[in-house]
Amino acid sequence: MPATQQQLPQGTTAAEQDRFLHDPRFTQTFELPADAARGRPEPLQITYADYGYRNEAHPEDENVLLFFAPLVGSRMLHVTKDALAKRHKIRIVSPDRPGIGGTGDVTAERRMMVWRDVIPALLKHLGIRHVSLGSQSGGSIYVLDMLLHHPEFLHPERPYLAVGGPWILPAHSGVLAMSITKALPESVIAQVDKFATFINNNVGPMLSTSFGFSQTLVSLASTKQQPGPADADEDVKFEEALGPRLQNFVFSHGIHGMSQEALLLMQRAEGVSGWGDWSDYDEVVPRLAEVLRAAGRRLGIDVFFAETDDMIGNAGSKGPKWFDSCWESEQGRGVIEYTSTDVSGANHDTIWNLRFGAMSKVFAKIGTQASQEERDAQLPHHEDNVDAIAASV
Repeated sequence: MPATQQQLPQGTTAAEQDRFLHDPRFTQTFELPADAARGRPEPLQITYADYGYRNEAHPEDENVLLFFAPLVGSRMLHVTKDALAKRHKIRIVSPDRPGIGGTGDVTAERRMMVWRDVIPALLKHLGIRHVSLGSQSGGSIYVLDMLLHHPEFLHPERPYLAVGGPWILPAHSGVLAMSITKALPESVIAQVDKFATFINNNVGPMLSTSFGFSQTLVSLASTKQQPGPADADEDVKFEEALGPRLQNFVFSHGIHGMSQEALLLMQRAEGVSGWGDWSDYDEVVPRLAEVLRAAGRRLGIDVFFAETDDMIGNAGSKGPKWFDSCWESEQGRGVIEYTSTDVSGANHDTIWNLRFGAMSKVFAKIGTQASQEERDAQLPHHEDNVDAIAASV
């Protein structure tokens, strides 16, 4: 076996990894029509990934997970979970947020309103009536906004939301670097995509020592993930081996929208005091409960906090405790069932990595374990996963 193959699980080569990343299921497009009354005089192109388990003959067997990505709002972040999703009969739909990948640009102050239009239109385009929901970090504000305005998309039997490392304002977390970042001029925060690109190119340490304010943006912009020890199953090995190439793929396809996203998350968008039509989690939770109650819906929420987290505070610290407290008033009232869990070994960026088990727990909760025969028929091992792409689309 060539040396390059020995460094990758199941004999995959760099070329095969590239072929996997260019699977057409991971790069699909949809156009949101223009609507001048909604402030959209031009159509908006959306790129999205749609992968995992498919059953066109019996779509009711598909357990759809609609995922809201973090600050680097890329559709690609969890494509490495394709095989595991198939085993659980889970179909994953994940769009690029504005200014990421092939999705058109939207300013910070309009992002929430536009995304409130994008998601229902995308689901209609795909013929999807009900979903389970997942999010990470900054995606948490979008997913809660969707639930607040569109509870009808919740799955009637599995009304479920999984949140990994929810974004928490520094006023609640007390994280010094994030507090300093929030206080920076808008013009500086609006350059976070450039910082992220520098960091991705391995010059983060230079930036930290060369610019007086840059250290405050390193945590906000960083997406570096360190591989874990070698004692892992093949799904984990595949994810970690693909990680660097996947990250470069995301950056090379455009992340300039990350700057407008940062302004929104820090509540520094011009003319906007909060997120959408709500200011923070302690406000949105009682409103969400009221909306769900009026719609005759219930919701189960699992929140996962990372053991170490430089953005919102470590598990058990001030920020996560405050987030938990926002949901306490609804516990036991029959509408929202909230649970939070600390994920040992994970950090803010790696909370959903397969190595740490949170995503597998989510898949087990919302999916259906496929039979051994279905696994043999549908799920090639990673060494021939790329060759079977055409057959699985």
